[in-house]
Parts: sequence; structure tokens; C-alpha cells
Amino acid sequence: MKKEKRSLFSMIFGNKKQKILEQTLQLLSGFNATYTDISDNVKDNIIAKECINAISTHCAKMMPKHYQRNGQLKNAINGDINYIISCKPNPFMTVYQFLYKTTALWLSQNNEFIYIDIDNEGYLRGLYPLNPVFCTLVEYENEIWLKFQFLNGNIYYIKYSRIIHLRDYYIDHDFYGDTNETLLSAIETQSVADDGIKNAIKISTSLRGIIKAANAMLKNSDIQEMRNNFIEDLLKSTSGVAGLDARMDFKEINLEPVLLNKEQLEMVNGNIYGYFMISEKIIKSEYTPDEWNAFYESVLEPRAIQMGQAFTNAIFGDKAIKEGHCIEFSVNRIKYAKTDTKISLIKEAGSLGLLTVDEGREILDLPAIGGEEGNKRLQTLNVINANLADKYQGGGNNHGQGTSNKGNED
Repeated sequence: MKKEKRSLFSMIFGNKKQKILEQTLQLLSGFNATYTDISDNVKDNIIAKECINAISTHCAKMMPKHYQRNGQLKNAINGDINYIISCKPNPFMTVYQFLYKTTALWLSQNNEFIYIDIDNEGYLRGLYPLNPVFCTLVEYENEIWLKFQFLNGNIYYIKYSRIIHLRDYYIDHDFYGDTNETLLSAIETQSVADDGIKNAIKISTSLRGIIKAANAMLKNSDIQEMRNNFIEDLLKSTSGVAGLDARMDFKEINLEPVLLNKEQLEMVNGNIYGYFMISEKIIKSEYTPDEWNAFYESVLEPRAIQMGQAFTNAIFGDKAIKEGHCIEFSVNRIKYAKTDTKISLIKEAGSLGLLTVDEGREILDLPAIGGEEGNKRLQTLNVINANLADKYQGGGNNHGQGTSNKGNED
């Protein structure tokens, strides 16, 4: 039986040939409708790559979930959509891998396009993060389409409504996030500094001394032989000392590499850290609780909000959205905090009766007890019910402990 070879592209987009009479979309801002990927320059820099990896790793810990809101109530919907976004986005990726790749591409090019695969009956079948080389906005039959060109030369047209589009630095362009041109300038400076350090170290270790021949009439071959004999003698020496005859004079050269000082290096690297809004302590996991909370609020939470809104608007129709259906990406800042932070929270929240025994155990990654014991709420005796507090302060029936409304009768 002869097997037909199919590419990954045909498995995702199908083999049907597309015939689209395209017309490039005219943008209000006057910008070009074509997006060009320049992320290779970003991903090749070690500092930028560390930043992208750290943020992507934390975003990959997010927990996407399908909910339906009804006023202040929020009910989890465990259907096919929830299975795809929280368990298996496509046949080739886990949720962690999907979120990591999506975030990494998003960070490296300020734009990320996720293809929404829908079957013939209109049901969600999968989600695929795309990495095109070029992307052009075109208009066809009064709809906006995206013309994608990939590294292998394949070109596909996809309706914009079938794309989840995530953007950073969404300022100038009508559709795309701004390019990373600003970052490239900082990367170039850091690369020059890094190359300077490498060259300085290489030069300082390559030339250690000069052998000067006393007889200026010696042939080059004789000088070369004298040098080789000296090096061989030095390598064989266990004391690190080699002898010279009267025909040679050795002069040691000390080349001190000229390196950037600590402040200069911090400034150069800090420009890249600042662009990604992340600190070196977060990358090295040496952060304090306050530093983690700042990173959460300035980087992770905004991305969770944008992803939730973008996924909701792209996956659901207007009717479903009006009925309260939505996708939310939760970042459990406590679950991934340090152990001492978790214990401190359990003590404080538990004393107020905000946590059950099992909820506290879940924070510490311990198995649930279950039953009545697991659902029990522990509370300190220093905290009382608010209604009882009102009665106490208002002089209600508190067994003689309330304050009297009578004044002094003296």
C-alpha cells in the first residue's frame, strides 16, 4: 500500500487550493499593510532570549478555562472548548507547550497569530500558533483576510476572524503591534560590548611574551627553531621555569583586557531587561515576594487579560458573548510562590476563615483530605462574626458586657 506524504501545513490547512483575488487593505494610519518578521535578531541575543524564556515559562503556567458569567456568579463550563484550551490545544502540543510557544513568538516579534481550526459543522477542533515570515492584510468579498507566507515559501490565506491576534506595543499601526526596532538598538549595543569582552580576553591570552634573538644575523628558520625549543622546554618543565641560552632574551608581555565596569554592563543589559519589563532577579529566581508581585502585576496579569479577551472574541460569536461565555487565563500567583510566602498566606487567610483545610493543602501541593474534615474552615478566636460585633458595640443582649445608653445619674 502506497502511503501519501502529507505536510504539516496540509494537515492543518487542508489540501484545497485557494483562489483569492486579493486587494491590499488600505489602512487609516497610512502604514504598510505587510508585517515582516525580524525576530531572529532578537532571539539570537542571549539576554533577550533569557527574558523571553522567563516570561514564556511563567505564562505557560497559566490555567485557561471556559466560563459562563451570570452577574457576579461564574460557572465553569466543561465542554469541548474547555477541553481544547485546557487539555489538548492541538495533536502536537500540550497546553504548556502551546502557551510557551505562543508567548515566546509574541514577545520576539510583538505579534502572534493563532489559527482557529474549525470543522465543517462549525465546532472548534484545534488551536495552532503560527510563525510566518510575512503577513499582509488583504480584502476579499468585503472581509479582511491575512496572507501568510512561511519560511518554506508556502502561502496561505486565512480570514482574520479565524485568527487570535496578540499584540505588544500596539501604538502606531492599525492592526499590527510595532516592530522591535527599538529593542534591536539595545541588542546591538549589548552585542558590541559582549564581543569586546571576548576579544579582549582572547588577545590577553594569545600573546604572553617575546623571544628576542641576540644575534641580528640569524635566519628566520633559526629563530623559529629557538622559539619552538623554548616552548617545548617550558611545557615539559614541572616547575614552570624554562632555560635560555645566551643567544635568546625573553620579554614577558602583560596585556590587561579592557572590560566594561559593572555599572556599564548593568546599564547595557538593563536596557534589554527594561524593554521586556523584567528584572535579572526574576530570571534567576532570586526575587523577593514584593518583586514577584510587581512582575505579576506588570507583566503576567496584563498578558492574561489580553489573552482572555482575544480568545473570547475570536472563539465565541456575539450571541454567546452576550450570554456570558468567556475564556479566562488565571495566574495562581500563590501556587508558584516560595514556600515561606505560601505558609504566611495560609496563616493569615486561615485565621480569618477564608480557607478550608483542603484549600490550604492545595496551596502547598499536598493531597486533599476530603469529606467534612477537608471542608472545615479554621478560624482564630480573635475574630468574630460581623453581626455579633455590631450587637456587642451597640449594647445588645451580650450578658451585661454591652455599653449602657444611660448617662451618669450622679
